[in-house]
Amino acid sequence: MIEMDNKQWNEKIKENFNDAAYRYLEYSNIQKFFAEKIVQLIKELNPKKKGQWIDLGSGPGLLADEIEKNFSYQKVSRIDFSKKMLLENKLSSKKIIWDLNNDLPPEINNCSLLTSNFCIHWLNNPEKILKNWFSKLIPGGFLIISYPTKDCFPEWKETCRKIDIEYSGLHFLYSKDLLKDFKPNEIYYSEKFNYLENFEDVYKLFRSLINVGAQSSNSKRKTVRELKEMQKFWPKNYNNTVNLSWEIDIQIIKKS
Repeated sequence: MIEMDNKQWNEKIKENFNDAAYRYLEYSNIQKFFAEKIVQLIKELNPKKKGQWIDLGSGPGLLADEIEKNFSYQKVSRIDFSKKMLLENKLSSKKIIWDLNNDLPPEINNCSLLTSNFCIHWLNNPEKILKNWFSKLIPGGFLIISYPTKDCFPEWKETCRKIDIEYSGLHFLYSKDLLKDFKPNEIYYSEKFNYLENFEDVYKLFRSLINVGAQSSNSKRKTVRELKEMQKFWPKNYNNTVNLSWEIDIQIIKKS
């Protein structure tokens, strides 16, 4: 296994997301699905109009646009480390280029709503970062995050065990680790959702991750031979297609 230091790892992630920026919206079905779920939750929360609304790791503005569509009185600022992703956002939107591995910029404060969809698992120290984000909320403000959990991709892991090759996907987060520094009364909502993707074959499955820039891994790239083995042993549906199962956690943390 090739271990990278954080700087190399962050550069690799940024490069992959920059490369995917122009096609991200076309292929980000799972991100869209959970962006819509988050908006439904925001409607129920009815956050204060007073205070900033910010989307962290906004990419091309998928979630921020969805929020603005449903809350026409509210502008959502977009923060991302990928310049190319930010350029895909609406011209009229407020955009800040920022590496979220660092504390948020000092001008970000007094927020009544912070959202982050499919971002926190790419960051180096998610527990610390989450605490920093939380510190920017006003009393009564909400922080909403969605992210894949450690129980994602059972088919992929099982196939690797079967043919005795290294699982090269990301090792996602445990929610109890991520939320360990929060008091029970601050965790307003927490729910896991299952999401199933279906592909013609394993090659298209892996291509789907590349299409949204999500292929970064600390492992060596699979050889053609290994990919053929994976295609052969990956569990198949009745019509010979393959699945990729996700488990996504959505959490709402409220500042009292």
